[in-house]
Amino acid sequence: MSPAFPLIVGALAVAWLAPALLERAVGRVRDPVAVLLAWWGSLAAVLLTFVAGLVLLLAPADRIGNWAEHLARHCWLAMRHGRLPAQDEVLGITGVVAVAVLVARCVVVAVRHWRSQRKSRQAHQDLVTLVGETLTPEHQPVLRVPHHAPLAYSVGGRRGLLVVSAGVLRLPPAQRAAVLCHEQAHLRGRHHLIVGFAEVLAAAAPWVPLTRRAPRAIRLLVELSADAAAVRACGAPAVRAALIALDGAPHPAHALPMAGADVLTRLHRLQAGAPGHRAPARVALPLAAVFAPGLVSAVGALICCV
Repeated sequence: MSPAFPLIVGALAVAWLAPALLERAVGRVRDPVAVLLAWWGSLAAVLLTFVAGLVLLLAPADRIGNWAEHLARHCWLAMRHGRLPAQDEVLGITGVVAVAVLVARCVVVAVRHWRSQRKSRQAHQDLVTLVGETLTPEHQPVLRVPHHAPLAYSVGGRRGLLVVSAGVLRLPPAQRAAVLCHEQAHLRGRHHLIVGFAEVLAAAAPWVPLTRRAPRAIRLLVELSADAAAVRACGAPAVRAALIALDGAPHPAHALPMAGADVLTRLHRLQAGAPGHRAPARVALPLAAVFAPGLVSAVGALICCV
């Protein structure tokens, strides 16, 4: 049996089974960055394993470097003499077409998403700049808008923007500092870009559970990561109180607000203790995610050979 089939089956199996395991890891691993790295490691590993299986389907066993020439020759024979390609080649060509379609969809969706986000972000920045007041002149300015309810969110882009309301400035100093630390962590970590990339993958391949379920999970993970940064600077009680104070506050769709995603889950995590920062978890969990398709493929090959 060709080693290509176990690779393809392993990639598909992980693409369907990994989301449930990764979502469960969110509640069991104290370090959200470790789970975030595992999500991206799993996405990359599934794609690379699937492509490797396609290459093995199309390449001659003894001359992998000339697989493109081999494929072209068989396509020419099929058109010139009516000779049908082998089953492996048919599956390989089908897979290549599927990957090419997926890449094209990703490019189209990414361009549309970027243009839409840029237009919406620029319009919103212009609006809050007109009605707001700049509180800090740093590279990442903080704008105050005249709104009595406490609300705070950050807007991504080349120059990040942090928007707070007058209601936030009336919070106790510890809570106010927690809000600012949380949103600054979003801007430092480029969390808007991370969430946007996950949304592009989900829109390009909504039929794959690993990509379809990634945006919601990654949005929660970046919020947990920003919570952890705020806890290290201001303490867990201040972050919890700020979350409760800002829960339900309005925000633009393209922004990352202080209390925008799974507030109850985040409050429960903060009640359980300060988020951890464990280097072993940031190495072990992503490595397990990266090697999972290969391990599943190896097990499948052994089962078929027995």
